[in-house]
Amino acid sequence: GTTGTGTSSSSSPTSVPTSLVFNLDCVISGTVGNNSYSGGSNCANAGTSFGTITLKENASDSKKVDVFVDLAGNNVHKLLDINLNFNDSLFPVAGQNWNVTAGSGYDVKSFTSSENNIKPGGYQGKLDFQISPKATGPSNDGYTATISLGSFDLDIKNFDFKDTLNNIFAAVHIGNYGNNPGVSGGNSIWVGSSSYYKPSTSTPPKKVPEPSGTLALGLFTIVGLKSMKKHKKHLS
Repeated sequence: GTTGTGTSSSSSPTSVPTSLVFNLDCVISGTVGNNSYSGGSNCANAGTSFGTITLKENASDSKKVDVFVDLAGNNVHKLLDINLNFNDSLFPVAGQNWNVTAGSGYDVKSFTSSENNIKPGGYQGKLDFQISPKATGPSNDGYTATISLGSFDLDIKNFDFKDTLNNIFAAVHIGNYGNNPGVSGGNSIWVGSSSYYKPSTSTPPKKVPEPSGTLALGLFTIVGLKSMKKHKKHLS
């Protein structure tokens, strides 16, 4: 088992859903450029991002959590597996059944809930939840799925944990991969997220027309993601 201080939180259906975004910033096993990685106890920083995983409260049912995967490039890769972490001591698991449904245009091949038993791509650390999309073409980038646990009020904070080695929040298996993110090919790669995604704040102000037709300087501020306290797992 694992320990943690995360708690579930409920919100009204009319509240604005909040998001938790993981940056796919490290390599578990596969090739990037001329460098090869083969799993082990680390998720190696390859100096590039393979995309993001966004967890968000479902807009129609606040007891459910949406998962959205945005891979690098323009619809060139295929999402094969998604691995997430949780702490089932926070859930009333008895009598509650996990369920995963896919968003429009996508499908679910299978999903598995098994705390501290899921090992992605030769990695020695263990995660807890796996979603395997069903193939729908050469690319399923932008894959969206919704997770529920019976009548329990799931929250994105329930998945804000790292694996048993305290390295990664999540992992993704990417197919139709060349040797770099955004480049298609016949390979696959396992990548992980060791950090939250932080959007750039260097976008300059843009000029936009006012309703009257005159031009005025409109300042756009990119709002950074709300920083979240990381809840870490401890090895049993």
